[in-house]
Amino acid sequence: MTDRRKAPEIQNITSIEYPKAEKSILSNGLPVFYINAPSQEVVKIDFIFEAGAWQQDEHLISVLTSYMMQEGTENYSSVKIAGIFDFYGAYIQSGADQDFATVSIICLNKYLSEIMKVTEDILKRPVFPQQELDVLLERQKQRFRLGNEKVNVLCQKKFTTVLFGEKHPYAVNNRIEDFDAISCEKLLMFYKKWYHSGNCRIIVAGNINEEVCSLIEKHFGSDDWKSGRIPQKEYMVESMPERRSKISKANALQTAIRVGRLWVDKKHPDYCGLSVLLTIFGGYFGSRLMMNLREEKGYTYGISSSVFNFKGASYMTISTEVGNSYTGATLSEINKEMKCLRDEPVPPAELDMVKSFLLGEFLRDFDGPFALSSGFKAINDFGLDYDFYDHYLEILNNITAEEIQRLANKYLLSEEMYTVTAGS
Repeated sequence: MTDRRKAPEIQNITSIEYPKAEKSILSNGLPVFYINAPSQEVVKIDFIFEAGAWQQDEHLISVLTSYMMQEGTENYSSVKIAGIFDFYGAYIQSGADQDFATVSIICLNKYLSEIMKVTEDILKRPVFPQQELDVLLERQKQRFRLGNEKVNVLCQKKFTTVLFGEKHPYAVNNRIEDFDAISCEKLLMFYKKWYHSGNCRIIVAGNINEEVCSLIEKHFGSDDWKSGRIPQKEYMVESMPERRSKISKANALQTAIRVGRLWVDKKHPDYCGLSVLLTIFGGYFGSRLMMNLREEKGYTYGISSSVFNFKGASYMTISTEVGNSYTGATLSEINKEMKCLRDEPVPPAELDMVKSFLLGEFLRDFDGPFALSSGFKAINDFGLDYDFYDHYLEILNNITAEEIQRLANKYLLSEEMYTVTAGS
């Protein structure tokens, strides 16, 4: 019998087994990636288009096009669409980011046939009704006004503009008057240009059987929405020369802080090691920034360091909000923690703890069909394959304190950071 008085031995995670995506091509050439995880009778389907901010000619076009697609089609009103998804206990979500627009559905296998009929109409035959657009614009304008009262929103918008330049699609610099320039005609033109099988890929995860595959082919494998690829636009990153920027917000109780710089992408050999470095620095609750600025000094409720990856660029940012009187001290402590990582190797106990934390997060990223889908999308968006995760696991298990210190001296340099504050 097992001796319950003794803790089980800790086993190092050197590899994990998980279902991987298998590629198939529909009759019209559209690529579909199937991830078979049949533990539950459910399926998640992501329709991904290169139709984000990078492709738009005016602000807000991409995201409003994605929102409006489920607000009415040739055969279904917005009320009808909502009613059908509600009746079958299914879920639909659409949205757009800097590079991609995505329409996602989640449905029980037994109702997939009914849901696919509606989904096909949403993707192929949206009508962009004026009344629904007016309601959406008013709602989004109100949200925009409320957001612009928050110092963290103002700070983030300025920070992306400082990093990428005013005209770059990765810079978030929308204005209230941009909403008034939106029209149904502009959304329809954007839709016709970018939403077609030649600019789409599909990720299907869950209980994949013959019926699921045949439904995908039936509804999305025909030529009725086929079109050729359109050349992608090119943009140059034009970071502003000023390293420090300040936004004044009267009567603000706190100051929002963003400190960061342009970063390496997922294909760079230093990327995986930097993930470990940034976790130590500010990537989990026990990070150095949290221990210093929250637990010891009480300047903030939370502070973190994160990396944002896009197809055309990546950036790292340190984010927090502090009392106005602590702004200068907080910036000093951030620089102090960066210097400490440059000057001193990480103690073995701290490094082992962070490795264990990241290994646990790594396992959780492949737990269940939805996580498997997200994990595959995170590499497929950038033209990577599963070798990326094998490499990450190898780096995570073998990285040394000396390597982390080398990376800190190469990338965590105060003089190369941009700093933006927004507050009173």
